[in-house]
Amino acid sequence: MKFRIILIACAAMMMAACCGNSGNKSSCKSQEKVCSKTSAEKAGCNLADVKKIISAMVFVKPEKVDEFLEFTKELIEKSRAEEGCISYSLYQDPQDRSKFMFFEEWKNQAAVDFHFETEHFKKFVEALDNFASAAPIITIYDTISEKRE
Repeated sequence: MKFRIILIACAAMMMAACCGNSGNKSSCKSQEKVCSKTSAEKAGCNLADVKKIISAMVFVKPEKVDEFLEFTKELIEKSRAEEGCISYSLYQDPQDRSKFMFFEEWKNQAAVDFHFETEHFKKFVEALDNFASAAPIITIYDTISEKRE
């Protein structure tokens, strides 16, 4: 339960970042701005069209590793098929086989928001308590090396 709450909170934070911290998804469209890096720094622009990178470290109970790997196949396959998904991969630590990292690249914030609303993602979040031995560590990045103007 506690791990699911952490993932849901992370998804809510991502949506709030897109929607001017209002959390109101319907207002998101009107608040999206495309701007240069300089104007973004000055105006606090959301840069909704910037590519998003997500890394999510997941710690799995050792006795659940094989089941976790099987369970994630559907999540990975369906996530990769989403229109805004650039890449979606799962990595396993060779030194600690119960430690995994999802590395995801998304076209923009709207693609991330869509992903968080899919049934396969919700199913994964719901089941995470069954697999997790510790809270996941989730980091979300904006790509800054690409031209934003």
